[in-house]
Amino acid sequence: MDLQTILSKLFANAGAVGIEGTFQFVFGPQLAFWSEVKAHSRTEAGRHPAPDVTIEVAQADFLGIMGGSANVEELFASGRLKIGGNMGLATLLPQIIDHARHGGGALEKKVEMNTRYPTPPRYSETVSAGLPTQRTVERRPRSGLSVEEFRTRYLPQGIPVVISDALRDWPLFQLSREESLVHFAELQGITRHGDYVKKTFSTERDFRSTSMAEFIASLDNPAPKNADGEPPAYMGNNILPAQLLEQIQYPPYFDRSLFIPPRIWIGPKGTLTPLHRDDTDNLFAQVWGQKSFILAAPHHREALGTWSTAPQGGLDGCEVNPDAPDYERFPASRNVTFLRVILEAGDLLFLPEGWFHQVQSVSTSLSVNFWVNSGRGW
Repeated sequence: MDLQTILSKLFANAGAVGIEGTFQFVFGPQLAFWSEVKAHSRTEAGRHPAPDVTIEVAQADFLGIMGGSANVEELFASGRLKIGGNMGLATLLPQIIDHARHGGGALEKKVEMNTRYPTPPRYSETVSAGLPTQRTVERRPRSGLSVEEFRTRYLPQGIPVVISDALRDWPLFQLSREESLVHFAELQGITRHGDYVKKTFSTERDFRSTSMAEFIASLDNPAPKNADGEPPAYMGNNILPAQLLEQIQYPPYFDRSLFIPPRIWIGPKGTLTPLHRDDTDNLFAQVWGQKSFILAAPHHREALGTWSTAPQGGLDGCEVNPDAPDYERFPASRNVTFLRVILEAGDLLFLPEGWFHQVQSVSTSLSVNFWVNSGRGW
């Protein structure tokens, strides 16, 4: 199958999930195609005069992506795939590829990007509503918490727990900042800039392609807040590059086959991800520095003014700010018990599916998290 046909199939139904724009693919000096994505998409040979996104990638790597033997995020992180233009739109490329590779057709209802939808309830809400109110997060040393106890005491009912001294066998944890920079050479990630807190989960956030090594080297001298009080730049939710996988260890509490490829989070003091919840269990490892977590149980969905990025839910944000709740708009938030946790370097937090969490860097920080398709309660 030729490249133009593959791209035509790739973007055939991208408009159905609310994605619109022009994607330029450059496979070599004389080999380029562009795809205009709208309700009805089209793909043409050559170069578009004003593409929204430009993607430079070797033909063999692109065919690997479409065949399932290569990952677009990993190729980007390793520098083998270059992206220019609207990075917010570019961040949707993995979603487009996954939709096409798994035979996704047009959705019954078009998803409007950056629209907030009502949040459907989850089974985890029923579970947490039936438990006694949790007021603190238990902290257990790794040596005192067996895999069996984790799976019987914390996992079934979705109870958060901090496991201390959990990263002692991680080479990345043992390295100094200076030593670790060697492993970040030639790697790249996507950074968030501007007021990414107010634009939570929006593709309109200011995303930029950034060298990982240069970003880490700049962490001790981040740009000061501007007059609008915007947070510092944050390299959040990037796939952990393949070159760094040998520097970590997968936690033993779940079968390895259930893990989603791990993600890396790097930033200076002050980076903030506002209150939200994920759709899988999460193991969050703190490698450098400290991070502050504010948690709320799943059954507080309505009290927190929760909204979703898609009609079926999945990634859910909140209107309520746990640091300054607006009780006039959300009176039921008075009844929410917020749990506050400080993760120290070497800690691993089990964050069960459905638990709301706000995350802030207390100091220069590097974290790795593992989302897990455990299927708990589904």
